[in-house]
Formats: sequence, C-alpha cells, structure tokens
Amino acid sequence: MFTFEGKTALVTGGAGGIGAACAKMFARHGIGAMTITDVRRENLLRTAGEIEKETGLTCISIDADIRKEESDSLLVAEAADRMGRLDILVNCAGISRTGKLYDVTEEQWDFTFNINVKGLFFICREAFKVMEKQRSGCIINLASQAARGGGILVTPDYPSSKAAVLTLTKSLAKLGASNSIRVNTVSPGLIATEMTSSFGYDPAAVPLGRIGTGDDVAGAVLFLASDYASYITGACIDVNGGIAMI
Repeated sequence: MFTFEGKTALVTGGAGGIGAACAKMFARHGIGAMTITDVRRENLLRTAGEIEKETGLTCISIDADIRKEESDSLLVAEAADRMGRLDILVNCAGISRTGKLYDVTEEQWDFTFNINVKGLFFICREAFKVMEKQRSGCIINLASQAARGGGILVTPDYPSSKAAVLTLTKSLAKLGASNSIRVNTVSPGLIATEMTSSFGYDPAAVPLGRIGTGDDVAGAVLFLASDYASYITGACIDVNGGIAMI
C-alpha cells in the first residue's frame, strides 16, 4: 500500500474533476498535509469539507488565479509555509472547449495557454525554489492524450497547450534531477468530469469498454508521487483505457 505519512502536497484545480480525485486519493493514503487551490471558491471549500469528513484531514484551501506569475508565487509560498514544506505538486488546473477551427479567437487561444502552460510553468518554478532547498520533491503535470494525437471534439488550442506541457515537463525533469526533484506527466484519455460532461464520449470507442474516472487518473498520479517511482522522471503515463497505444 502506498503511504504518504509525513509528506505534503499541493494540488491545483482541486475544486472538482481530476484535481479533487487526486486530493481525495492522497488523503485516503495518509498524506500529512495538503493544500488545494482553484478559482471556484465554493466548490473548493466543498471538496475540502468532503476530504475532512471522509479522512479527518484538515485540507488547506487557497483560491488563486494561476494565470498570473505574482499569484503563483504567493500561492506556493503560502502553501509551503502553512504545511511546513512542499513534497508533492500536482498540476491539474486546466481548460478545454469543444468547437471548430474557426471558433478559436485570439482571446480564447491566450486564455487556454495562460492557464494550461504559463500558469503551470510559474507554479512549477516557484515549487522548484522550495524543493531545491529541500533537495527533494515530486511534480506531476496533467497533459492529455490529445497532446500526442490531436483533438477532434476540442478546439486546437487545447491539444497544442497540452503538447507544450509534455515538453516542458521533460525540460523541468532535466533541470531538477541534480536536486532529486522528479517531474513527470500523466496523460488522460476519455475521462468523465464536469468539464467533459457535454463531450458525448462513446464507451465503445475505448478498448476497455468504459469511460475513465477521476480515480483512474489519480491512481497513476499516486504511483508517480510515491517512493515506488523514485527512479522515474521525465516520463509520461497514459491513462486512456487503450484508446491509443504508443
């Protein structure tokens, strides 16, 4: 059984979907302290309440708009200060939209990249400052199957941003290795969340015959954050039910 006793974690996008699933999974496996962040304050507080009710862990919740460097700096500093250290960072915050090629405006493109890439980068960079002092840490970034194969239902800004996450993760993995900071990616396929509820996914398209859940993704995140993955960095785990095999 994975155990995270004495460890601390920060999960972005923790108000719902995969982020909430990851936070709950860590709490069930004994995480010592945890912070979740999102812009959806009401949902964030609900998730924190659910975690405390189920596991007894008092989960710190911080609302933050990750699109801004200053906000990211304050977020990581507050989380590390309140928890005493920062062992694990899971970047689940993200945005996607269905639509067609000519639906994508400049504003939408920038909005998607500001959340999915720029915000993720600055949070990782701030986490590095803490983890380098500790000479240890683990970062898991959420990408997407669409990053490798492109998207059909989603507009092109989304797979493009997630492809950037794959490459950024490899760069950070190389930069962090000398300080024992591991950086990896999890790429979900067809996963049922609030954000994807209108996408009309067909289970018949998946070799395993079902749409994935947040817990399916959280399990892979949990493994990468654990000591069982201590020799894994710069890697990507696909969680897609076999819809793409590389």
